[in-house]
Amino acid sequence: MVRQSFGLILALFLLLLLLVACSSSSEGDPDPDGDTSDGDNPTDDDDDDDDDDDTLDGDTEEDGDEPNPLVPRDPPAFANPLMDEPYLQEFNHTSNEVEAGLENLVSVLLPPADFTTFDEPTQITPRGVVRHTTEGNVEVLSILEAEADLVAAATNADTIFLVSGTTVYTVNAEGTVQSLAALPDACQTPGLSNGSAQAYLFCESGLYLLSADALTPVDFINQAVTAVTESLNGLYIAGEGFVSLYDPSDSTTQATWSLGTNDNLPDAPVVAVLENLSLPEALDLVVVTTTQTVGVRLRDGQASVLTDIEAFQSDRIPLMPVRGATKTGDGGFILYTAEGGACRIMERGHGPEWRVYNWERWLPNENVRAVVTPADSDTAPIWFATAGGLATVTAQRMTLQEKMALFDERLELRHDRDGAVADSRLSVKGDLSTSVPYDSDNDGGWTCYQVLAQCYQYRTTGDERAKQRFDKALDAMLNLHDLTGTDYFLGRSVIRKEGCQLDDCDNPDDGEWFTSPDGEWWVKADTSNDEVTSHMFMMGPAYDLCADDEQKERIRRHVGDIIGGIVENNYQLVDLDGEVTTYGQLGPDYVNDSIQGQFGDGGRRSAQMIANLNLAYYLTGEQRFADAKADLLDNHHYAENILGEADYPFRAGHGSNDGNELVTQAYMILLRYEQDNELYETWKDAWANSYSYMRPQQASLWDVANAILDGPEPDMAMTRRWQRLAPVDMIRWTVHNGHRQDLAEPTEYYQDLGFIRTDGFILPYDERPCDRFNQSQLNYDGGNNGMKEMDGAEALSTYWMARYYQLIVPAE
Repeated sequence: MVRQSFGLILALFLLLLLLVACSSSSEGDPDPDGDTSDGDNPTDDDDDDDDDDDTLDGDTEEDGDEPNPLVPRDPPAFANPLMDEPYLQEFNHTSNEVEAGLENLVSVLLPPADFTTFDEPTQITPRGVVRHTTEGNVEVLSILEAEADLVAAATNADTIFLVSGTTVYTVNAEGTVQSLAALPDACQTPGLSNGSAQAYLFCESGLYLLSADALTPVDFINQAVTAVTESLNGLYIAGEGFVSLYDPSDSTTQATWSLGTNDNLPDAPVVAVLENLSLPEALDLVVVTTTQTVGVRLRDGQASVLTDIEAFQSDRIPLMPVRGATKTGDGGFILYTAEGGACRIMERGHGPEWRVYNWERWLPNENVRAVVTPADSDTAPIWFATAGGLATVTAQRMTLQEKMALFDERLELRHDRDGAVADSRLSVKGDLSTSVPYDSDNDGGWTCYQVLAQCYQYRTTGDERAKQRFDKALDAMLNLHDLTGTDYFLGRSVIRKEGCQLDDCDNPDDGEWFTSPDGEWWVKADTSNDEVTSHMFMMGPAYDLCADDEQKERIRRHVGDIIGGIVENNYQLVDLDGEVTTYGQLGPDYVNDSIQGQFGDGGRRSAQMIANLNLAYYLTGEQRFADAKADLLDNHHYAENILGEADYPFRAGHGSNDGNELVTQAYMILLRYEQDNELYETWKDAWANSYSYMRPQQASLWDVANAILDGPEPDMAMTRRWQRLAPVDMIRWTVHNGHRQDLAEPTEYYQDLGFIRTDGFILPYDERPCDRFNQSQLNYDGGNNGMKEMDGAEALSTYWMARYYQLIVPAE
């Protein structure tokens, strides 16, 4: 009787403690929508470890203020959110859009106003002027077959002028091509420049005025001319090492002013003189030579060269030597080259900087012959005449949220495989109509971002379409386990047999495949530890924020079964054949005793395993997961491994097996579900150390994670920049940057993995190979020849994570 009474009193006492703990935990920070965490979790036996050493062993603090074990940790309110304001988004139209027969252009121009039957822009081939008929057919208004190829084109108010190595031609509004005059003697490299009443021919023998019926030499110019610009102030005439302004109405033909090498003008041929610019700063003139670009101030009729403009320093301008330059509608200008593509000075949110239009995302060929754009709008199209055809860059002002809608559209149209997402393959370079989705070795690794993107989007906006996409993607992730027919394993990928429209539907042989127990699916085995981590990375937030009751139960079983199987098999992922998978080791034998673990990724895999156990314990309340965690911390120094995970000798660098992506995913779970306050602070210290190495890569995932984890000096500037510069076109074009003049060595940690720019920024995402977070953000050359399209879910997810946690907020 006494024993029964004591038991009843003890039970009531424990119940009272539980009620007090639950009451105190309900005062936690609300989420950004004003809701507290669901708290819909099973109860558990919250037995503390009896070990008195409370430094790294998982014991709770003595003051009893630890958070409720069933409540995840959300970050404090972010103090300095950035606005999702409209910005200039550029869109590429490149080699896949070049018309057959027009792969080699000499020039491109805007025709005179009354040339109503001519294209805008008008393309110039070596043999004549391109015009499309009303039926859409291409015709070329040609010079005679026996005559030399054209090399340049220009216009005035009523005529198009063409020049070859021997002859100057005119083209009128009716499309008639006529010979105007023979090219003057000693004119070996002729050039043409636009004008109003007349156009201009220039070359080694001087300057000539062009009208519809005459070629007239300018007698007072008796030296080689390399550039001419007509303006309201007069006529700028330039050559090697000089620029002069002439007033055409002055009969004395004396220069208003002149600049030469003694005035700090570069001793190189001038290829362009541009007037009244606002980028990189307010400038009266910019003089572009083959090797340097300088600003010019005009004061009291005198000109002076500015030598201290940072953007014009030799290590800042990306491309040399320069062939020509064109003013743009935002007050900046474009430089173009014969071998390296083109570059543009523009404002992209962090002050004036150079952006590069390179092969092959932006240009079909890096031999650029001419560039034209209307100068009245910063959203005007830019057309590049190249040796590979016409490239077009269009632009519009949009917010990131509007941009992300385009990513959702791409995912739905071309990348949804029963909810899973990955790259698609193109049978014709750059032609999205030939896209065929295919399975990936990392279906879970890529689809996890789709789950998170749609979950956070739904919780932020209430968009039911996002919830539907979440449901479908979550089902795909759960099927990677359910279709194996086991309690402990998850597949790399699955392919539905019936109605399969992938590129690999008949007995796939790229790895270890087996048939699901129901006979309806191919399932890929030999799954890696990184796939396990990606599953855990998304299952926690999915459970807390978006899952319904049925989905919650499936998630609990999914995580409990997989992590339980790993624990039961000595912290290893065992395949269907009973053998450990190739990269399935997360236990002490690998982490602490193997060469790879001791010197490479032992710290990262330690973080992954403890994170897995944190989530499994949070979801299931099963004591075996708490015991396993205590074992790894108390007996196998996993905490010390995690604290130094970025410092392992062979950890330096970045890659799919030992890089920043997986450890970031692990930290996102490790800290969110850590119930011990002292361990939580340990993990924060570990994250701060790891993030200090990641930060120079300027990738949005690292910085969003740092803010969510309440890490050091959170700042969304690089995240917003990364998101803005992610290409809308996520075709994996082969791109080229190794020839650039603005490349610099990164920090020592990443020195073998690429370059940064000399201004400290990474190469913008839209200028380098289209890669995921598991690849170095410092890659500069490479790609897949335009034969694959990425899904883009990783960009989508980091944006909506930032929005949900109010790191980025809508513009007011």
